[in-house]
Amino acid sequence: MQLEDLTKNPYLNYKLPNSFFNIVNFTPVINHIYNLCIDKASELNCDLNFKNSEHRKYIYHYFILNSCEILKLYNKKYKPVIYFDTNNELNKKFLPIFTFFFKNFPVLIIQQCITFNNFKINLKCDGSKEELAISLMRKLFKLQSKRFYFSKLHYFCRKYDLMFLDKTYFNDIRNKVSLL
Repeated sequence: MQLEDLTKNPYLNYKLPNSFFNIVNFTPVINHIYNLCIDKASELNCDLNFKNSEHRKYIYHYFILNSCEILKLYNKKYKPVIYFDTNNELNKKFLPIFTFFFKNFPVLIIQQCITFNNFKINLKCDGSKEELAISLMRKLFKLQSKRFYFSKLHYFCRKYDLMFLDKTYFNDIRNKVSLL
């Protein structure tokens, strides 16, 4: 399955009514990233280990690359918001990587311990929708008001040999305002 195939799935996202937010279910993206990591580990003739430094390099590589690409694909008319289900076992494995991503990238994230379908069911109440929209607007203004520097990410990329994340890639993200 390719990353573009994930965007064709209508159940992967939810456009929050009366706002400009598009909530993206990140669980299928995590599954895609995990499959890529398993394929890479099988090429190296070993099992995937999140603590192995060599494995962490390509886990970070696939995670950051695919996360940025999926956010760019969903950033058309609406601002993408990542929905991360913390109850999913596979998502729990990726939680430290996701936490790093959340701290170092200017993205909007909703972390809850219910599935995406249950989350959408909970949003049938108008009050819940409005409260979520206001909360996301506050987070967006907070992210937009502080200056974001990519220097920490450049250091991180050099540390883990993430060559695709060079200055031109970050400038491209910044110019297109693809994450926010």
